[in-house]
Amino acid sequence: MGFEGSGASREARRLRWVVAACAFAALVAGPAHADDDAPPDAAPRTVRRDKLLELLEKLKAKGVISEEEFDEIATETPAERTEARTERRRSALRAAQDQQERDLDRERYKGRWNNGIVFETQDRRTTFNLSGRLDADYRYFLDDLEPSGFDVRRAYFTLQGRWQDWLTWDITGDFAQSPVSPTVGAQGSNQLRNGGSTLDVAWMNAAWSDAVQLRFGQFKMPYSMDQLTSSRFIDFQERSMMDQLVPAKERGAMIHGVPRLGTTYGIALSNGQGKGGNEPAAIADHPDVIARATVNFAELLGYQAIAVAHVGLMGSTGTLANGSTAQGERSEARGYTFFQPSAFNGDNVRRTRSGFELAGAYGPFKLQGEFTSIAYDGRSATGREFAKSLMSYYVSAVWMLTGERFADAYRNGVFGRIVPISNYTPGGNSGWGAWQLGLRFSAFDATDFPMLTAGQATAQGLTGTGVLIVNSATAPQFTNRAEGITVGLHWLWTPNLSVYFNYDETRYANDVVVGIIRASRERAFTTRVHFDF
Repeated sequence: MGFEGSGASREARRLRWVVAACAFAALVAGPAHADDDAPPDAAPRTVRRDKLLELLEKLKAKGVISEEEFDEIATETPAERTEARTERRRSALRAAQDQQERDLDRERYKGRWNNGIVFETQDRRTTFNLSGRLDADYRYFLDDLEPSGFDVRRAYFTLQGRWQDWLTWDITGDFAQSPVSPTVGAQGSNQLRNGGSTLDVAWMNAAWSDAVQLRFGQFKMPYSMDQLTSSRFIDFQERSMMDQLVPAKERGAMIHGVPRLGTTYGIALSNGQGKGGNEPAAIADHPDVIARATVNFAELLGYQAIAVAHVGLMGSTGTLANGSTAQGERSEARGYTFFQPSAFNGDNVRRTRSGFELAGAYGPFKLQGEFTSIAYDGRSATGREFAKSLMSYYVSAVWMLTGERFADAYRNGVFGRIVPISNYTPGGNSGWGAWQLGLRFSAFDATDFPMLTAGQATAQGLTGTGVLIVNSATAPQFTNRAEGITVGLHWLWTPNLSVYFNYDETRYANDVVVGIIRASRERAFTTRVHFDF
């Protein structure tokens, strides 16, 4: 037949079978008049079989089929041929049913637990997560600048997931905070009322690769390791004094990624108005530009399993609308608001932030620190030009007393979950969980914002330049400089359940007078029970 090689042999074999099958089918079916013309007592099936054998003999003689193939076809009975066809149909049906079941499995969501309730397809390319977070606090203020009491600091419920590996999303509501404006507390400081709900984050993220991803919605801006570390994983009950000056959750868009292991970057455009804030004025609607880049030198050198050597740079620039104020400040215990400057008026104000972050960890020890400054430049309604700045920083040292390593919790520019070597279970014998001891020092300096009474500000032509208006020059309720110290003990029962015990002390540059209370410092004992799933 002219076929060569194993492939050609298979083709010849298939051809021979096709010819034989066609011949057989023609003989069995036959023209309708073949049997009609035969006498009733004739044996048409015998005649057909004889003709089939005759044809098969000719095919064998010409080499179209082999001796073995001749024997197989010639000896097969009609019943056997019918059974073979039936079995082939059964096999095809079973294969189709199996394939359908596999297709359904790929689309069916199956639930499991992974620090939250996770539903995912069989190939895990599409997931849907249900998770939450609860922080129940108690704060006791020794100097009576703030009322002591219980608080639900956070009550988050989160829906998040991944679609086809490349699109992720997150929608989180905080049921502990009300979206209404701040109200005046018992001692004159600003406090948010609890009991309502507000949108915390809502974003979608397209991941074309690890190096290039695009995020839209309301999310954490790329600025400050302390802020970008989830509240589930922070070392102390509250973040540092500096954290109140940085952009946190805002509405915008961001390009970010990990161009190579050990490095990260993020560049965002945002409204610059904080969580839930849209642009307030058409003449000041240019978006803020916010950026951060980090390097972990330990990972670049191959020591990421035991150490962290993190360096980060960050900055932002944008415009504040007329009537905006400089960033206020309160104590780290969420106590007294000691810095609350008056509003800028006149031209829109340029706000520029810049800062850096450092973190080093080896085994159970970690040092971490950050610095940031904010510059405000503008001109008041009376034509008075101003350039004011403020700054803040913190330094912390943390020791895992039970030996857990911080390098295990670091990934892509932030620290994550500490997993105890042995969990604590009340009444059990499994262990005592993880114990963490920490010390933090922080400072705030806004001496560019002079403390003046309203009359003094008017007389000096400084109204609308962001001065710190006080009720009395000798008994002011505010200060423009403060230092804080926090001592913290953190007991992690499990990776998801922990208890904080903190002592916070804030020392003011001058005495502050609130009602009948005059104090040079604020001291507070605070505790928190944290649970997330």
